[in-house]
Amino acid sequence: MKKAVRLSVIGIMILALVFALAACGKKKTVVKRFDTTPLALLELINGGVDAVVADSPVVLEFIKENPNSNLEAFGDDNFEKEFYGIAMRQQDTDIHNLINEGLRKVKASGEYNKIFNFYFGDGTPHRVAESKNTLNRTLNVAMDMAYAPFESINQQGEPEGFDVDLIRAIAAEMGFAVNLINTDWNGIIPSLLAGNSDLIISAMTITEERAKSVTFSDPYFEATQYIAVKKGSNIKSLADLEGKKIGVQLNTTGDFAVSERFNVK
Repeated sequence: MKKAVRLSVIGIMILALVFALAACGKKKTVVKRFDTTPLALLELINGGVDAVVADSPVVLEFIKENPNSNLEAFGDDNFEKEFYGIAMRQQDTDIHNLINEGLRKVKASGEYNKIFNFYFGDGTPHRVAESKNTLNRTLNVAMDMAYAPFESINQQGEPEGFDVDLIRAIAAEMGFAVNLINTDWNGIIPSLLAGNSDLIISAMTITEERAKSVTFSDPYFEATQYIAVKKGSNIKSLADLEGKKIGVQLNTTGDFAVSERFNVK
């Protein structure tokens, strides 16, 4: 009887050793964080990461503008839908009301749809009218201009993109002027809170955590996360990223999503 018990203990120890060895052999998921999404995508092209997770419009725009990149992208039902909002300081209720009313009006007038169609539809050209600044008021607007098609700097050195046109349309509708400030993403909320800007429009997802420190406008854009890979990759879903090197932009929704999913700090 004692011998049987002894053998059972040995068997358990062997099984534990087998599981331990299997765990040691399992590849660890690595999240590499970059200052911008284009830098993460360039790292994917160069083979430094296996995939990149980022906002769908940004990934698709990069692939469209770089047809020789040999990249493809797809979504996954496990990613939640996201909604972008314009962020303001919580105490600036007058700006909050101004922006929300302007957003409502540009949607009602059809101006929003014309801007949307230019960037995400059939590409029909549309020029946003310049504000007459009847309020004699200029708002400083922070945006990270490395996030096409929402905000980027064109060959003439001027800001352009969906967010750029939208905030200019709101300004024209409501009678104020805007001063666009190129601001690094990692410091964009602290910069707002410090008074260096009056609002942020920069493809910023509305989250409970961010809403603890800023007030968001009504949502103005719906998006989700996409996974970008090299063509021919065996990565076909979010689950396939287990044990892979994943590129993300630091402190973005893509960063939060994969870090939580794979328990990576």
